[in-house]
Amino acid sequence: MRIATIDVGTNTALLLIAEVAPGGRVTPLHEERRFVRLGEGVDATGRVSAPAMARLREALLDYRATAGRWGAERVLVGATSASRDARNRAELIDFVRRETGLDYEVLTGEEEAALSFAGATAALPDLHGPCAVIDIGGGSTELVLGPAGATVAEALAYRCSLAVGAVRLAERHLDVQPPPPESVVAAERTVEEALAAAAPPLTADVPFIGAAGTVLVLARLHAGVSVRGDLSAEQALLPYAAVRTWRERLLRMTCAEVLALDPALMQGRADVFPAGVLILETVMRVAGVPICRVSPWGVRHGLALRWARAWPR
Repeated sequence: MRIATIDVGTNTALLLIAEVAPGGRVTPLHEERRFVRLGEGVDATGRVSAPAMARLREALLDYRATAGRWGAERVLVGATSASRDARNRAELIDFVRRETGLDYEVLTGEEEAALSFAGATAALPDLHGPCAVIDIGGGSTELVLGPAGATVAEALAYRCSLAVGAVRLAERHLDVQPPPPESVVAAERTVEEALAAAAPPLTADVPFIGAAGTVLVLARLHAGVSVRGDLSAEQALLPYAAVRTWRERLLRMTCAEVLALDPALMQGRADVFPAGVLILETVMRVAGVPICRVSPWGVRHGLALRWARAWPR
């Protein structure tokens, strides 16, 4: 059966067209990315704005048309941080249903974490035993620990959603590029306080996996591999020292300079990418994690895996 899944985040809307089979087999066929910045201003106002809703409507209508051209029998939408944090969430859900005809599932933080873990680890079949996954989104960061390949939330040892993401952190503290030193300190403190409150049981001896998004883009940037190239197994490994070096470099650059590093990679994210890298570096530093392995899969793949497990119904 062919399905489409759409991950609506704070910054992006991500499309996956995939073949699914009973038992949880998922074969990706086509993927797209749109920068809708749904969460623009949500941290400050608590509401998804009308212009952001309009951008989302355009992306979802285009994705629904693409799904039709690919012969997808179902289109599944999973919305994350910006949608669940918005006080006008009910209005947003009704708007999407009315304007696009699509059901708009708003995932809880724990559901998002579980789907991210399922997707990220399914793309790395050589993983065995316990591992940790980090998924740095625009509005939140998910941290999950469990056995590699787990697709049932109850099998996970730990999962949490930190209310710290690249867009949220940039809007709060890093809205000027390059930011002044005191803003960087404030941003670090925000991430450290969120980690202290959540107390994730991360250890250096457990494989640490970065799910798509910020981590994948950083690995491509570090390896000099743009959007159309494939990362080798070695290039998909990000040592802490490299993450720290990129953090320092990015926080000294203007938005235009970040964009110029690789316009194809940085389009739509140049203003928030330094914040995402700061989050990754802070988590690795606090937890003593020496290396981050990159997975190309994330929440949208987890949505497809969830459907595959439950089908036929």
